Amino acid sequence: MKKSLGIEEIRQIQLRMMDEVDSFCTANNINYSLSGGSLLGAVRHKGFIPWDDDVDLLMPRPDYERFLSLFNKSHEDIKALNYRVDSNFPRPFTKITDMNTRIVARNGISCYGVFLDLFPVDGQPDSEEETRVYVNRYRSLNKKFYKRAPIYRMTSNPLIMLKTIIRTRFYPPREETYAQIRDLLGSYPFESSNFAGAVTGGSGMGTHIPSSVYHEFIRREFEGRTYSTVKDADTYLKRMYGDYMKLPPLSEQRTHHFGKVYKLL
Repeated sequence: MKKSLGIEEIRQIQLRMMDEVDSFCTANNINYSLSGGSLLGAVRHKGFIPWDDDVDLLMPRPDYERFLSLFNKSHEDIKALNYRVDSNFPRPFTKITDMNTRIVARNGISCYGVFLDLFPVDGQPDSEEETRVYVNRYRSLNKKFYKRAPIYRMTSNPLIMLKTIIRTRFYPPREETYAQIRDLLGSYPFESSNFAGAVTGGSGMGTHIPSSVYHEFIRREFEGRTYSTVKDADTYLKRMYGDYMKLPPLSEQRTHHFGKVYKLL
């Protein structure tokens, strides 16, 4: 049996997961920060952006690796899912997932529950030109990695399925592409790089900022709670969004991630 969930119920689940992640990171001395629209929401709205429906987190690569090595050992209802845990997982980052819920996407595909996106922060080249090459290389590999995932081939339309199989049949095996992504992200160690960013989050050159931003963290209010964020949120948000305190046009104020969401009973 299952129960359909609305946006407020989804947010309560996300906040519960955030509380768990925050407590775990505090207990294990793991640095993390709200990121992307979640950090923007904390600064501009002291909580969720009113029309947003997801939560984004980041961790410097050393903290990310420690988190992944420890978290699933102590949690049953919430799991950190990624390619290392499940070779069918479609993306090269992590989704911290509520295992008692299920999302059915608009195309009818169901693969995980309500989630928090977790992105590693890796080092990047110093120059903008070299970083652009780095970002484009990542995007090319990520496309191949995603389009060879079983979820990409799932559809009720046999013609689309056939076209998808033909279009992606010459892509290399996923394990080969994942190894290339891992090597690319590791080519600029976080600890010794002057610039860094969470390029797996999909924001490209918007992630290229001084790595010092990820060395200091403070607590900020978010929906009546406080969570960890980078101290210099201004540098991060300006690079990502420009004039980030200005609201976007009404036409852009809409949710975009979830299809139908269910609580498993």
